[in-house]
Amino acid sequence: MIYILALIAGVAGAVGGYLLATVFGVVLAPMLGISSFEGASGYFAAFLINPIGGLLGLGLGLWLVFRYKGGHRGFSAIAGRSAIVIAAIGFLVVVGIQIRMATLENFPSGQTPQLDFEIRLPASAAIPNRQGLDFEMQAGSQRSGGYLRDEWLRHDGERPVLVGFVQLFTRTSQRMLVFSRPGEPKLIFEIRLSATPAISEQYGKWRRVDFVDDMKAESQPRRPSPAENFEIRYRVPDWTKP
Repeated sequence: MIYILALIAGVAGAVGGYLLATVFGVVLAPMLGISSFEGASGYFAAFLINPIGGLLGLGLGLWLVFRYKGGHRGFSAIAGRSAIVIAAIGFLVVVGIQIRMATLENFPSGQTPQLDFEIRLPASAAIPNRQGLDFEMQAGSQRSGGYLRDEWLRHDGERPVLVGFVQLFTRTSQRMLVFSRPGEPKLIFEIRLSATPAISEQYGKWRRVDFVDDMKAESQPRRPSPAENFEIRYRVPDWTKP
């Protein structure tokens, strides 16, 4: 129980110290000749005074609880128990950040995953005209276009293979890549990745197209026939590096 009280007091002290330091920073900045031009005084408070106030408030809150509620008087006894509480606070902060990041719809700026894909056509399929091909990633309510590589066509035996990529802007496990060709049914591939995709430098296994859309008003996307042997494989290169 004493540790829970110390944790609450520590957090309250840190918040209170941070807020009081804000007021102190406003008063202290002019005395030190720090003007408000281009936010200089604000940076002074935010990056120096406020953190110091927060740390002092945290330490004071822990000391009060362990000294007067726990009955500890020695420095080592209070410091050791305070370290445990500070570690617990740090752990809760990290968990909170992870939960928050996992619930964001979009990825952090500068860290957008890219899906590299290859679509393998049946051996009987004619080699398509590049200009007529279209790729669309459907992820929740968001749509984004895909692109073919400069080296966009190769062959796997007698089967043509299209090579392209698409950005994964939305964090969701419900993704579909829609492949359109002029005068042909749309091909719908389910992209089986987690909301935050794992990094993979190697392509996965070939997977057959999941649905075929004949683009008729009275019809719904259907399962492919045996002759519609379109397949996809994909990977997500390291997207955490700048």
